[in-house]
Amino acid sequence: MLSARTPGGGFMSTMLLKRIGSTILAGENTAKKMLAWTEEGKDILKNDFNTIFDEEDDIDDNSEIKSLTKEEIACLRDIVLLLSKNHDNDPKYNATIDILKHGTTPTDKAWAERGCIIFSQYYDSSYFVAHQISTEFDDKIIGLYAGGDKSGYFKKGVFVKQTKDNIKTMVKRREIKILVGTDAASEGLNLQTLSTLINLDLPWNPTRLEQRKGRIQRIGQESDTIRIYNMRYKDSVEDRVHNVLSERLGDIYAMFGQIPDTLEDVWIDVAKNNIDAAKERIDILPKQNPFNIKYENKLPKTEDWSTCTYVLDKGDKEKQLLIGW
Repeated sequence: MLSARTPGGGFMSTMLLKRIGSTILAGENTAKKMLAWTEEGKDILKNDFNTIFDEEDDIDDNSEIKSLTKEEIACLRDIVLLLSKNHDNDPKYNATIDILKHGTTPTDKAWAERGCIIFSQYYDSSYFVAHQISTEFDDKIIGLYAGGDKSGYFKKGVFVKQTKDNIKTMVKRREIKILVGTDAASEGLNLQTLSTLINLDLPWNPTRLEQRKGRIQRIGQESDTIRIYNMRYKDSVEDRVHNVLSERLGDIYAMFGQIPDTLEDVWIDVAKNNIDAAKERIDILPKQNPFNIKYENKLPKTEDWSTCTYVLDKGDKEKQLLIGW
């Protein structure tokens, strides 16, 4: 409804889907924030959910997006109602605890002992998970690495603010073996003492996913193997994208060495139920590495070197390479 009514509505609808795909709590917070755009929505939050919403919003008060229709308000109320009933029993959190305690296979070690970083795109998801884990593992310090001055650690459910540098040091000294981070932790952070990674949500920009993996898959990693576990809710946008991409993901990764950023648009297409457009974007990608197509499968005719006008020496080759494509 919102995405069809106003140009900026598509962005907000997509954002809501992303946040719901992260954790139930993050989706609930976003739906409440959107409800609070209108006085009617604020009354619903106060009367139905005992929530008073006074925080500032970074969207212009005169924005057409904020002029929600009655149908949109009713839809958001239903979303908040559904999510609020389930955020204390989030299946992603339950799965995270199980993996930290038991690993992912019968022969696997507990990931809490191997050292684990848990990634989310959103601070409220990260804070919620870190806090809950600290109540489950009351003998451990659970780190929280985030942007700005929001980093710190939990011990038995109590948060202690720390600088990001202090958190890095505590990980290096093995004082922290479970670290929860936003994507602020996906760049410039070396975590060789941790050998497992849980993606609580999947960023729609594939480069972000590669950056997360690069925190533990690097020179100096102390374990012979690293393990990565990606989470997604059944029938979510992420799940539908995976179903659309599943046949080609392995080939695409083998071809490019990573998932190309152009596939971010596939997520958006699927979020808008434009499945045909998503498949078209996938089909545009070459079935083989373009370098191999040009230089291995279609070799130039070089049998008769005498037909060459001249042969490049080292200096000539360097000049040609500097010209670029």
